[in-house]
Amino acid sequence: MEKTEKTTAEYEKKLKAYYDENGRLTQYPSKRPMRILALTKIADQFEPQKKYTEKEVNEIIRTNIAFGDIELIRREMFQYGLIDRLRDGSAYWRKEPREDAKPSGAGD
Repeated sequence: MEKTEKTTAEYEKKLKAYYDENGRLTQYPSKRPMRILALTKIADQFEPQKKYTEKEVNEIIRTNIAFGDIELIRREMFQYGLIDRLRDGSAYWRKEPREDAKPSGAGD
């Protein structure tokens, strides 16, 4: 197993403590690699190639988090390249993560 894979597995193990019994994120992780993993898990709920309204995006996020900052999660998913949107925010869609949005030990 490569170092990056090992580190990612370690972060995934630690991240389990951030979820409730219903599988919802209870707290936004402070460490960047764990944030990226948590955001990726939410982004995985989006169907590839499907366009979503902001309301639909918010509902997907709402069902995956147990705290109220939906806007933070949506903004971070966009900033890390997990979702994209039209400039006016009228449509969102799932993207494959950018290389710099991959979890790693750097930048914690």
